[in-house]
Amino acid sequence: MIIEEAQLFRGMSPDFMEEVAAAAEEKTYAADQVIFNRGDPAVELYILEEGRINLYVKEGATMNFTVDAPGEVFGWSALVEPNVYTASAACYEASKVVKIDGTRLEHIFERHPKEAYLVMKRLAGVVAQRLLNSYEEHLRSRSVVDTPSYG
Repeated sequence: MIIEEAQLFRGMSPDFMEEVAAAAEEKTYAADQVIFNRGDPAVELYILEEGRINLYVKEGATMNFTVDAPGEVFGWSALVEPNVYTASAACYEASKVVKIDGTRLEHIFERHPKEAYLVMKRLAGVVAQRLLNSYEEHLRSRSVVDTPSYG
């Protein structure tokens, strides 16, 4: 299973990884299938195994982020209050993911606080990178080309 290679779980203790693997489930989605919608209760964390996922927010304009690297995580809202998905997720193409119930993962964290701290620290890095990508996209969309009109 891909979880050993996932950015959040790489290099964790064998005991911790055994419990995470027991809580994980592989799932396949068809192209264009929606995995979750923005505003839905965030129940599961997802790890991409293969395929491409579009994370998007539509509010006036649309903001997109593509998850396409095996081991990349999405649906992190299952681990962060208020446990509501902040974006929608749909498959660009047929995709295979590993999903982990957030509540089960929290119970595992209680038994493994050192690993839990590291996972949450890495998760903060994922969120920070996506926030930075959003800032950059916002700035690009706001840039105005100052080409003079001669006609």
